[in-house]
Amino acid sequence: MGKKQNDIPEDINEELESPKFGKPTELMASGYILDINEKENKVDIQTYEPVSGSTILEGLSISKKIKLNDLGKGVVCEFKLDELNATLSKKTVEYLKEQGIMMNAIIKLELKEVKIIDEHETS
Repeated sequence: MGKKQNDIPEDINEELESPKFGKPTELMASGYILDINEKENKVDIQTYEPVSGSTILEGLSISKKIKLNDLGKGVVCEFKLDELNATLSKKTVEYLKEQGIMMNAIIKLELKEVKIIDEHETS
């Protein structure tokens, strides 16, 4: 029988649940909003160019400066993102590898600013 999920060593579990993020890297990307979760103050976006290896970014935390009611779904925007990176310890990386997960860092993205590019549609 394989190991159960809750058999994760405590120190590894702690590292995964509360990673220590370094200084944020600022990223710019253009795309549009797929979904807005006002209750949790999170947003899902689709970008034209991959950000951290993906073009669909789900559950991004939103900066307090951004007013959710200013955001519209499907409107082309320029996003300013903070990429926070927490490098995992060698022990955790090895443990995850044993579980078939190739991961050496936890990356968290936060939406800092949104600038609407496509305000005046020409039709």
